[in-house]
Amino acid sequence: MEIKFDIHTIKNADGKGNGHAYVQLEAGTPITDDELAGNIEASCSLTRADVKAVLAALRYHIRQELECGRRFHLPGIGYFSLSAGLSQPTDGKRVTGNDVWLRGINFLPESSLTGEVRKGVSFTRSKRATSSIEYTEDELMKKLNEYHVDHRFITRQAMRDSFGLSGYMADKWLTRLVGQGKLKKEGNRHAPLYFWA
Repeated sequence: MEIKFDIHTIKNADGKGNGHAYVQLEAGTPITDDELAGNIEASCSLTRADVKAVLAALRYHIRQELECGRRFHLPGIGYFSLSAGLSQPTDGKRVTGNDVWLRGINFLPESSLTGEVRKGVSFTRSKRATSSIEYTEDELMKKLNEYHVDHRFITRQAMRDSFGLSGYMADKWLTRLVGQGKLKKEGNRHAPLYFWA
C-alpha cells in the first residue's frame, strides 16, 4: 500500500529569503492491541492471550532496564534509550540530579529493519491539502461565487477539495465568512452546511 505524503515549505528558512521544502507523511491509523495479537496468533503457535502476556512482560522489562539507565535491545527490531534535559541553563558546575529531567524515550531501529522497510515502502502524493493555497478575501469570494453557480451550499470538505485549503484554513475561512454574514451555517453540528446568505 502506498503511503500518502504532502510537501510543505518553510519560508525564509535560511534568513536569506530562500524556502526549504520538506515531506510530511500522512499517518495511517495505528494497529490496535487486539489486531496485533490476532495477527501474531495467525502467524505462529502463540495464542492471542499468550501474545498479550508477552507484550505486557516486554513492556515491564523495557521499563526496568530504562529506569536503571541501560539501553534495551529488542533483537531484530532496535534499541530503546533515554534522553534527558536540563530544567534551566547553568554553567554546568552546580548541576544536580534535581536539575535533570526525562525528555523522552528514543528508539533506534536496527539497520536490517530499516532496509527491509525501505524495500517494501512506496509513496504517493496526497490529494488532500495539508497546506493551503493563500487567498485574499476577494479572491476566495470570487471562487465561492463561481462554485455557487452549480451548488446551493458548500461544506468544509468541498472547501478543501475545490480550493486547495487545509482543514484548519477551511474552518477559519468558513467561520470568518459566517461572522461577516456572507454565509449562513445550517445542519448537523458534526456535518454543517454553509448556504449563501
